[in-house]
Amino acid sequence: MLLNKMTWGKYIAFFFSFLILTGIFLPQNAVGVEKKHSYFESLQNRLISDGFNPARITELYNRPEVYFEAKGVSRFLVHRESRLNYDQFTGKKSIQRALKYMETHKATLERTEKEYGVDKEIVTAILLVETRLGTFLGGPSILNTLSTLAALADPDVRDMFWKNASKSKEVSREQFETWVGRKSTWGYNELKAFLKYTAQVNMDPTAVSGSYSGAMGIAQFMPSNVIIFARDGDGDGRIDVFNHADAITSIASYLKHYGWYPGIDRKKAYKVIYHYNHSSQYVKTILKVSARLKPKA
Repeated sequence: MLLNKMTWGKYIAFFFSFLILTGIFLPQNAVGVEKKHSYFESLQNRLISDGFNPARITELYNRPEVYFEAKGVSRFLVHRESRLNYDQFTGKKSIQRALKYMETHKATLERTEKEYGVDKEIVTAILLVETRLGTFLGGPSILNTLSTLAALADPDVRDMFWKNASKSKEVSREQFETWVGRKSTWGYNELKAFLKYTAQVNMDPTAVSGSYSGAMGIAQFMPSNVIIFARDGDGDGRIDVFNHADAITSIASYLKHYGWYPGIDRKKAYKVIYHYNHSSQYVKTILKVSARLKPKA
């Protein structure tokens, strides 16, 4: 299974790297109104049939800042965890910044540790790696990224996408269809969660930026995880993924759900953190950073 996954990953990486390098996909300004409607028409109908307000959906997808984000999605597809430099988070400067963050948010971290049983050092380490303690939050539009992935469920949209992409012969149409079928379903579910969350907190969905995959906020939660695990950490009655107290509490909520408890051993801690990010390098970095943040005996 691992071999097949790696082989398919090579195909996808070459395929979408080719698209990026050759500039096959049109930039945002080149997407005409008619073409934009063609991409998102069936998606809008699907959202409306699933209970979203018709007027809200129509108005949202008619806005000029909403467009088919093919280029951004292609970056998501060629992402490789091994390219990330995790050493940057274990250096002296990063640890000093994390310690300063812990002092600034001491009350929230200690209250959260007491309530959820999750070490404050682990929470801080995750925030450091995810968004450099909330200082690195830019990126593509969450709405455009998830809408583009979800729109690929429509055979006509996939055909339009494939016609531009088929100049590369490294991936067969069958392989392309398999990949898109899986990712479009995932993207649609995350899109629904995103629209529900932004409606709940009265947030403009077009104004929310995040990662290439659709993660958002200081803790980089996927929208579906925001709905399930995010918590109001400052007691203002609103869950804001861009609020530090809410982000801290939400991470603790997530880790506790997956089995974290006070005094957890390293082996079990590894498994819990792996739920947050399915990367061995990521988990080892979180554990290493958290160890350096603990007071010296």
